[in-house]
Amino acid sequence: MINIKPFINNYEFFQIVKPLGKSIHLRAGETVKAEVIDILPTGGVVLRMKGGVMTVETDIPLQKDTSLLLKILNTPTTDHRLKIQIIGVLDKNNTLQVLNFQQTQLRDILSLLESSPQLKESILNFLFQTGLENISRMSQKEASLLANLLSAGLKTVKPPVQELEVARQLFPNIQNLQPEKMKELIAATGIFFENKLKKKDLKGLERDLKGLLLREENLSPEEKQMLKTVENYQLLSRLTGGIFTFVPVLWQELDRGDLFFKKSSRGKNVYFCRIDLDFKNLGKVTAGIFQFGKELYVNLFVEDETLKQLIEEDADTLRERLKGYGFSDVSIKFLKQLPEDRKFIDEDFLRLKA
Repeated sequence: MINIKPFINNYEFFQIVKPLGKSIHLRAGETVKAEVIDILPTGGVVLRMKGGVMTVETDIPLQKDTSLLLKILNTPTTDHRLKIQIIGVLDKNNTLQVLNFQQTQLRDILSLLESSPQLKESILNFLFQTGLENISRMSQKEASLLANLLSAGLKTVKPPVQELEVARQLFPNIQNLQPEKMKELIAATGIFFENKLKKKDLKGLERDLKGLLLREENLSPEEKQMLKTVENYQLLSRLTGGIFTFVPVLWQELDRGDLFFKKSSRGKNVYFCRIDLDFKNLGKVTAGIFQFGKELYVNLFVEDETLKQLIEEDADTLRERLKGYGFSDVSIKFLKQLPEDRKFIDEDFLRLKA
């Protein structure tokens, strides 16, 4: 079991002694960053946050020049007085040293990813290192929690595919993409390809994006980001027991796209695929595709109403084409809300019929 919760329960919170100088406006539910500017002989800690300074009491060992990521809680059991909970600790270089991530804090950590590019990078690096160092001894619950955090974090990062010459050489334009080519691209990179390398099968090595980047001596910032993105997706594949990758095509109108594929342990021909697309002008389009033997269930979320109407008008045609691939029954359903990531990462394809 990995130690992903570094504080004892009694030490997760600290008590406000007094604000110093300028008033500090704290709101229940928000997540803030505070600098540790002094440690008092009495054991108190002086924090700077939101433009003000306050002193707090805590038994948690803290050091000067570090920073804290804090959640402001409203506790009805204590007359609605605010309570402050520590989520993470950063060193003087703003590198995350500790992240106290629990299931209930998922949204809080995701809000921190949006607060600053430097903090986002630090959190993603921490999550990646935690997974890399502990994956062999994680419980399923821990792996699932880490996968949800990492997946949500990656959705805030745009892979620089369009900017890289090596990617333009490897990936086809969406207008020229054929199903067989897509299959080849997914099978020739990421976790699939690394499994082939373990078996000393070197076929297709010249088409592997990660391999090509690793062979370069001086990587540009964009190439370093692309390499880090590929490795994050490979870790996600290991954590989820499926195949998780970005959409490997050149698509000018697409801001970013993710592809997740998994075979269920509950049946011989039971599969799930989720495709997340985020367009510059059309918003989000998500497809969740479940295969149960010869039955196929497609759930679609389309943010743009005009595009949604166009797809709905051709839904019967799509259904008949899918049946042409050997499916006896094809169901297409349009969702009103974007489905949560954790529902498909944790999903083991329980069969549900309306």
